[in-house]
Amino acid sequence: MGKNLKERTKIAVFWNIFNILFSKTSRLITSIILARLLFPEDFGLYGVSLIVIRLGRRISNFGFSTVLVQKDEINRAEIDTIFTASFVLNLAVFSVLLAGAPYFARFVHNKAVVDLVRVIALTFIFNTFIMVGESLLKREMDFKHISIARSVRSAANYATAIVMALLGFGVWSLIGGEVVAVLVNMVLVLAFARWMPRLRYYHAVFKKLYSYGMRVSAVDYLNYFINNVDYMLIGRYLDMTALGYYERAFNLMSLTRRQVGRSMNEALFSAFSRIKNDPQRIVRNLKQIVNYTALIAYPVLIGLIFLAPSLVYNLYGPKWILTIKPLQIMCISGLFQTLITGFFSVIYALDFVTDRIKAQVVYLVLLTLIIYALIPYGINGVAWAVVIASSVYVGLILRIMVVRLPFTLLDFWQTQKGPFLYGLVQIVFSWIALKIALPFVEVTSIPMFFILAGASILALLTAHLIFRNEGYSRLLAEVTGVFFKKKNGSQ
Repeated sequence: MGKNLKERTKIAVFWNIFNILFSKTSRLITSIILARLLFPEDFGLYGVSLIVIRLGRRISNFGFSTVLVQKDEINRAEIDTIFTASFVLNLAVFSVLLAGAPYFARFVHNKAVVDLVRVIALTFIFNTFIMVGESLLKREMDFKHISIARSVRSAANYATAIVMALLGFGVWSLIGGEVVAVLVNMVLVLAFARWMPRLRYYHAVFKKLYSYGMRVSAVDYLNYFINNVDYMLIGRYLDMTALGYYERAFNLMSLTRRQVGRSMNEALFSAFSRIKNDPQRIVRNLKQIVNYTALIAYPVLIGLIFLAPSLVYNLYGPKWILTIKPLQIMCISGLFQTLITGFFSVIYALDFVTDRIKAQVVYLVLLTLIIYALIPYGINGVAWAVVIASSVYVGLILRIMVVRLPFTLLDFWQTQKGPFLYGLVQIVFSWIALKIALPFVEVTSIPMFFILAGASILALLTAHLIFRNEGYSRLLAEVTGVFFKKKNGSQ
């Protein structure tokens, strides 16, 4: 506790990034193996099962995990009340999923979904323990132990899935991995938090926490529909195979999209909650965070657009070729979403939650209408619909920052200017390399991968020689500073 807030935040971000690198690298390797052992229909069934599970997770959280971190002080009565209320709610959601699975299966026209949903619903019984335990660790900014627990969870998930797939369990391999992973995570979090759950409920305490938790829950519910409306409409109007291709494209893109920004958000929420009464300090730190996010997001997602054909073909195999085009399109929406991810920790910490709810409602309505209009064009049309709606959502979130904080559009442009210019150079170099190589090398070949990867690296080096953006140097200094301090501290 002797470390200042800035140093603790850096270390927290470091551990989050460590977890992201480990879990996403292992996830990528596992997805390659499973893509060759399973079939698009298996991933389609898994993806459509997750639609209802994700809704249940939103309902069962009720915003309480955020309350435990956001409050200045917390006592045992509040912890016990949150745990008890969450446990009862999770039990209720579990029961509803058991009874409602057949009705959802009718909606997507596939009876196999019934048993899949019922088995994976078991995870709700254990998620309450994880939620409260992790929240207590976040209050102390103990992201080291959170990261270890999540990394072990990922390893347990992927190992179980691979073993079951080799034994011929098909889509059940993916479900089994989820269940085992949650059990492992629960045991580790409880051990690290040194917290013993108690079923005690105090209604007066619950009433005090209800308002903020309800609004956070509303954000989660809207996020659920935003993140799954494309899955729902594809499952309804196309088929499981099309959904399988779309699901693979989305997950390959989200290896970078979600985690580039969100790897920092949990730590930042804890940090911003401690300084929420100092707007100038918040904006100063927020600008640096948004800049760092852009410095990573632009080269990664631009590179993925050009590398998608060779990546998909060589990692997943020829049967996944229809994943390439939606993946390339999704990278554009992924970039839009990543650029505003850093704002969400501020929205929660300063309680601008109502403003975000309004923006989400507009986004959800617009997204649904555009997807419905473009779904006749298949999964590529759905991907373009997400791009169009995401561009509007960026403007809505930016408006919240400009209205509620001493933050201007010029401030935002200053965070994006360097990464944007570097990205333009990267696009030009990659496009030229592609056109030169195409007569001699197949776009899906391994040599093309190395040609385009080399072009991106050369482009970034050239851009740095021209523009000399200080952000990259600062980001490298921050990362290496945290790494070497941790290394020296462990000696």
